[in-house]
Amino acid sequence: MKLAKNWKWFRSRKCSCVSGSPRTPIAAAICVVAMMYFSWWLVQAVYAEKELVDKVVAVVEDEAIFQSDLEQALKQFLIEQGATSLPDSARELLQEQILTSLISDKLIVAQANKLGLSVSFDEVEDRVTKTIEEKRKLMGGEEAFDRQLALEGLTLDELKKLYREQIRTRLLVDRVIATEIDRSKLRVSEEELLAHYEKSKSQLPKRPEVVHLSTVLFSFESSEDARQTAREKIEILHERILAGEDFAALAMQHSEDPSKQMGGDLGFLNLEDLRDESFKQAAAKLKPGEVSSPVLTSLGYHIIKAEAVDPESGEVRIRHILIRVKPGEVDIKAVFERANAVLDRLLAGEPFDSLAVRYSDDPATAASGGDLGWLKVQDLPGFFQDVLREMKPGDISQILRESSGFRIVKLLGREAERDYTFEEVINELRRSLEQEKLAATYDEYIRSLQDKFYVKIHDPP
Repeated sequence: MKLAKNWKWFRSRKCSCVSGSPRTPIAAAICVVAMMYFSWWLVQAVYAEKELVDKVVAVVEDEAIFQSDLEQALKQFLIEQGATSLPDSARELLQEQILTSLISDKLIVAQANKLGLSVSFDEVEDRVTKTIEEKRKLMGGEEAFDRQLALEGLTLDELKKLYREQIRTRLLVDRVIATEIDRSKLRVSEEELLAHYEKSKSQLPKRPEVVHLSTVLFSFESSEDARQTAREKIEILHERILAGEDFAALAMQHSEDPSKQMGGDLGFLNLEDLRDESFKQAAAKLKPGEVSSPVLTSLGYHIIKAEAVDPESGEVRIRHILIRVKPGEVDIKAVFERANAVLDRLLAGEPFDSLAVRYSDDPATAASGGDLGWLKVQDLPGFFQDVLREMKPGDISQILRESSGFRIVKLLGREAERDYTFEEVINELRRSLEQEKLAATYDEYIRSLQDKFYVKIHDPP
């Protein structure tokens, strides 16, 4: 290497700076100049050799930012956004933003070193472990996580190495901000909040139309033949899963639930919020990666898989495959006659809540007289919205058919779309303004560090 050859040449000149003590003041001065030149040359040589395979795009103090750093950050951004490419103009703009962010990080690290701030190895490793676990959960479990790693051409150790430096920098940023920025200056007064609300009210999203509903549900009761047909289908799928076939792929091919499009993924659920007791009990017994035996609910037969558990909330990420138990015409007719009898009593004036307690098959609402609470109209099924459009508070619907049975609905109240009141959005406004103040203060602080430390940006990335 040229670096080694030049060092040998420097020593071969028998300079007393290297081989011994300088003999005269003039010799000493020459040695100082020579060593200063050599130090400068040494840094340039290191960068020059690195640039044979990479390119320096910026330098902060004695830390270089290379083109490969930009490319890695851009790649990571695209992966997290689920994108594969960007238009050239968008790519250039994003690279500029990434470079600005990397320079800010280097400045913060330099300031942290000057202040004597640091983070421990254990702190970094703990955060790396938590980050990896969060990624696993977001990707749907161990199998999906490993597939994504393979797709990116990364090993688990390489991913951890990548995260370590990023997390160490983020922790140092937090330390510096906590030390250098006075948080009391970020507090937002009531007057500021009200002024911001009045100024931005027209730009805030509207509070959507909501309705207060009560319901009586009449579930279909299927014949033994229908249950047997569904059970045979689910048992075949269960055997294929135990034999090693991919759960998500089988869900996409065979499940009769809308979640099939996501491989049966229901997301993270609080099991206590689940209405069906059989589903809840089966899911609660599973550890991450485990699969249940077929479970019968009011909808049909399920196979349940626990993908992950959130250690903080206790919520479980669930996938499932559903094979519905389809009722016969005789079953449907019997349930309709039962619903029609209850509707006649309601129209005759009997209390809705009393009949819901007595006849509703919905275990989540029957005890409360069928009360569903306030619901956003936009979140309801389309046919439900059409029915509600013609109803006034106090009206009772005709019998509505769903996939699992018949339903009667009473409209208890309605609130049209409107602006949010100040009280309804005050917490969101406070968080937004505090973040704006913090961002402005942080940007100002970074500018002050640019005056304090050496920063040079090379050709645009």
